Amino acid sequence: MKKLIEYYNTLAREYDKIYKNKSIEYMRIIEQEILNSEVKKNYLILDIGCGTGEQLNYLRDYNILGLDISLEMAKRAKNKTGKFLFVGNAEYLPFKNKSFNCVISLFGALNHVQINRAFKEVRRVLTKNGVFIFSIANVYNLGWIIGSLKKRGLTKTKRAIEHKKGDIVKYVGGNRIKVNTKFYSIRDIENILKKYNFYIKYTFGTNITNSPLDRVIYKTFLKNFGAYIGAVAIRK
Repeated sequence: MKKLIEYYNTLAREYDKIYKNKSIEYMRIIEQEILNSEVKKNYLILDIGCGTGEQLNYLRDYNILGLDISLEMAKRAKNKTGKFLFVGNAEYLPFKNKSFNCVISLFGALNHVQINRAFKEVRRVLTKNGVFIFSIANVYNLGWIIGSLKKRGLTKTKRAIEHKKGDIVKYVGGNRIKVNTKFYSIRDIENILKKYNFYIKYTFGTNITNSPLDRVIYKTFLKNFGAYIGAVAIRK
């Protein structure tokens, strides 16, 4: 966990610059469409892995709190949005039972944690019929698979898919930083949600084609091949 914190504390300095591109814009369009349809004005919302405050800013007119494992990320989110921020771990949420009507965690924050523990905690802090909206990196990301086949060949690509683990590598200030991450399939997240007694309203994918077409197909079977997959689930 220390390495994860160090990675994001370093990345925070250039996070908004690094993640400003067309692919991210197409992903945000899908995220915002889902938030617009699923989040109500009277909800108290928790954003897990809020980063520098993308969703806090988008939902600035709502009652929303942010949580991030990185102090530097949280500082930037606070400065950007003025919202209440907590530094903490998704596996041990610092909130009372049934505190929130909605929990969101978008753009892969949950790929770094023990996902069973995190989902259990989300269930604990959600009210009955509370809404859980999240996205995580997809093990069957078609764009990555094609690129890996060209670069690494079939054997190494197949091994990576089977292990469902990898690294995220970025360069900040000329320095190379790296963090371990995990990958999941839609079936994986469906099984974990069912284990913790969530009703799955629907699953979705983002960055399927990295084009405006994604807005039309993000709930179709093609979601299985997006860079990110996720779900809208209800706490029973």
